[in-house]
Amino acid sequence: MKADANTLGYIGKKPGVTLRDSDSWFTPDKYTNMVKRVLGQIDLDPFSSEIANQHVKASRYFDIELNAFAQTWFDNAGTVYMNPPYSRKLIDKSVDLFLENLAADSITQAIVLVNNATETQWFQKLLKPANALCLVNKRIVFESFDGKHSSGNTRGQIFLYYGANKRIFKEIFKEIGIIVSPC
Repeated sequence: MKADANTLGYIGKKPGVTLRDSDSWFTPDKYTNMVKRVLGQIDLDPFSSEIANQHVKASRYFDIELNAFAQTWFDNAGTVYMNPPYSRKLIDKSVDLFLENLAADSITQAIVLVNNATETQWFQKLLKPANALCLVNKRIVFESFDGKHSSGNTRGQIFLYYGANKRIFKEIFKEIGIIVSPC
């Protein structure tokens, strides 16, 4: 007996039909509220959308039209929350652009949320300048463009912190995982 593809429990899609964009997984309020408690406010969410910013509430955000790769992130240094696009073609570019802005001192503090892909080059690049990180104790259930939870998350996540308020980051994020300070 052959299985009916229309009744199988696929994660967000039927075989061969893409219904969800792998670059559009939005951070739930629980986590963005924690980010705001550490940063005070989020000045920029560089890889976002109008829908995502309803949760993040950044002062500014770049979406597909306001391409983060074609923008000056700050005239005066500010805070960043980044949940970068997860597709292979964009994650490397996103991380490199973030690190360029960090090295140029245009970022005062930042929190970056990524998959715990510790073996990847992009992750190793992000880790080197981080002041602290939170190894989240469960997979984050992200939201999709339609407000539904995306059950397709197959990896754990890590929050990386950049800035001088490592103690505050630790106090707030210890409730969701182990805090580590890179050497």
